[in-house]
Amino acid sequence: MSGPEQRRHPRISIQIEVELIAPDLGTVTLNSGNLSNSGLFLCADQTMPLQIGSEVCVRIKQPLGDGEAPLVKARVVRIEEQGIGLHFDEADAP
Repeated sequence: MSGPEQRRHPRISIQIEVELIAPDLGTVTLNSGNLSNSGLFLCADQTMPLQIGSEVCVRIKQPLGDGEAPLVKARVVRIEEQGIGLHFDEADAP
């Protein structure tokens, strides 16, 4: 599969602050570019010490309902000049 027209889940453009947590990186706050049921694109520069296949956790920084948003496991699937593409770990999906 390639190209946005062949994706399994539609993307929505949304700009929200997201915490990205990775062993080699610690915790950083980035802005999202888009979101779908299966993943998230985060705007970041190329100096981030992540590689395709890196396992990370993400959390929306804004409060949701009565508490803090949950941590969600994800894997880096794409690295571009504008940022990184993450695929949510399906084992964490409800």
